Amino acid sequence: MSNAREFGTPLPPLWLAFALLGWGLLTDNLAGALVMALLVEGIRYAPLKWALAEREFHRAADLTSVVFALITAVQFSRYSVHGIYQILKVAPYCFFPLVLVQRASTAQTIPMSALFYSLRRQRDYAARLDVAPYYLAMCLLAASTGAVHDARYGAFCVAIVLGLLSAARPRRYAWTTWMLCLALSAGLALLTQMGVLRAQRWVEDSVMYWVNQFPWAVNDANREVTAIGAIGRLKLSDQIRLRVSPGPEVKLPLLLQEASYDVFHFGTWSAQQAPFAALDKRAGAAVWDLDKVARAPGTRLQLSLQHRRELSLLPAPRGTRVVASNEIAELQRNRFGALMAESPPGALSYTVEQGPTAGQQTPPTTDDSAVPPQYRALLDETLAEVGIDGLDAAQRTARIRAFFLDHFKYSLIQPDTFAWRTPLADFLRNTRRGHCEYFATASVLLLRAAGIPARYAVGYMVDEYSPLERAYIARARHAHAWALAFVDGQWQVIDSTPATWYELEDARATDWQTVQDLAAWVVYRYQRLAQANLSDFTDQLLWLVPPLAALLYWRLRRSPLAVRNAARSAGAAADAAPSLLAPLLEALAAAGQHPAQGETVAHFLRRAAPATRGGVSSDELVRLYYQLRYGPAPDAVRARFIQCLIAYCGESLA
Repeated sequence: MSNAREFGTPLPPLWLAFALLGWGLLTDNLAGALVMALLVEGIRYAPLKWALAEREFHRAADLTSVVFALITAVQFSRYSVHGIYQILKVAPYCFFPLVLVQRASTAQTIPMSALFYSLRRQRDYAARLDVAPYYLAMCLLAASTGAVHDARYGAFCVAIVLGLLSAARPRRYAWTTWMLCLALSAGLALLTQMGVLRAQRWVEDSVMYWVNQFPWAVNDANREVTAIGAIGRLKLSDQIRLRVSPGPEVKLPLLLQEASYDVFHFGTWSAQQAPFAALDKRAGAAVWDLDKVARAPGTRLQLSLQHRRELSLLPAPRGTRVVASNEIAELQRNRFGALMAESPPGALSYTVEQGPTAGQQTPPTTDDSAVPPQYRALLDETLAEVGIDGLDAAQRTARIRAFFLDHFKYSLIQPDTFAWRTPLADFLRNTRRGHCEYFATASVLLLRAAGIPARYAVGYMVDEYSPLERAYIARARHAHAWALAFVDGQWQVIDSTPATWYELEDARATDWQTVQDLAAWVVYRYQRLAQANLSDFTDQLLWLVPPLAALLYWRLRRSPLAVRNAARSAGAAADAAPSLLAPLLEALAAAGQHPAQGETVAHFLRRAAPATRGGVSSDELVRLYYQLRYGPAPDAVRARFIQCLIAYCGESLA
């Protein structure tokens, strides 16, 4: 039996070419889109067609799949999760051969077996599909990844959808009726879409909050995925990530850098051509010299990092030239100065020595001056507002930083955005509110547009003291981003985020922060005790001696031996007690009842002796025996015990 069915609704003439041209215009692929539009529509109206066999369709589909898989792997390796945008952007190129083969065939459709390998074994399955409508939808989706533009994408989508609906309009209804139904349907669809979007944002925020409660993910020194474009309130964790021992060397606020990056694309910063290389230790010491030039001793800081992976980035102040730690197996560094340590997961303790200079000074490259083409017009427009004409590099840098501090505000709450709006453009032009990743990214791009090499840096801001920890701490929400500008022959920190960001985030501390901090302190002390030498904890352990001695004295006072000795010193009644029970034990032995090894008197009598005899229960006899045996007892207790024993065993045993 044959399943000769066809799927798909034919498109209006030239509509696929219109979708291709719109995609090309919005994504800067107009030349390629024009060629594909001419081919796909020209071959459709060409009088010559080919009667292609199924295997030709299979080969075209397989080639398309291979190309798409290769592009997917390349883009994800370069841009992490944001690689999806690049994949979608070039998807029309990947699947165009399949559409072209369909349009060149006499059938004007492709077999379903070309798309599903499992159907190729079913000889009787002959269903076919028109892929043109699905390809048009792909063009719409790919066009949404376009760069900076206003409402052109929305107009493009409206034009496509209205054209398709108009072509499929039932002819028995008037235009006015059709337009009214269309407007009502569009309104209901918009309300539904808004509800689904808000539910999605709530789920994303909740998941991100709980994910950030634990330091599961290791920071990547070659890629930093920012939260630029995230909608709603950012959910950051109260988890303590860093501890800095207090001392006169700590100058607050303390900025600790983890890594820096030089290439920006779709919200992701990456470090190009920055492999890590192992550093050599000093002979016979767990010390690494980052600066080989002999210099006078600098400021020393003791830090502790919570990490869950064997490889972790070390936050360190700029200008760090020495790292020391017995817990680091190997230390690596890349050309941007990022430090990666190999050590057991847990609480890594290390010491850094900071000099007055800015540390490793690698010269800028072309990537440090590159501006993404889609942002050039936006940045030029912003620089015109800043006003940098006639200023030198240092003055331009100061003017750009002052521009953000004077005209922008810090906010963790991001407004709703539409598909055609670029978040960074909206930040510079409209809202002028955002978190540190907005300020740092915009500062780097503006500095580059002003002719100053710049990089994007991430790390932590330390400015909170914990009495419980007796140290300065940095939480997950204290993670920070800033710009590095190459001015006067060295890289300088340009932090354009308003200083209120630290207080605003601390104000969001949860009611459970105290409990979480106490639990974190207990875990930290346990980790340090398990990882480090006990000599590091001599002072702390000495405080345990007095309470432990008191506990030991109390336990000895309450031990059975002490109680027994006290009973013996009280009088001869306790000495005679065990012998008074001997007649009963001998009688039970004569009856074949013997206590098991280690069995107590109480357990043996309850097991072997009658429960009641002579009006006396075995439980009462045991109670009186133990009272005489293990504690000072009055003569009345001894007399009662003898009376009960005689009644239980009989007059002959008295």
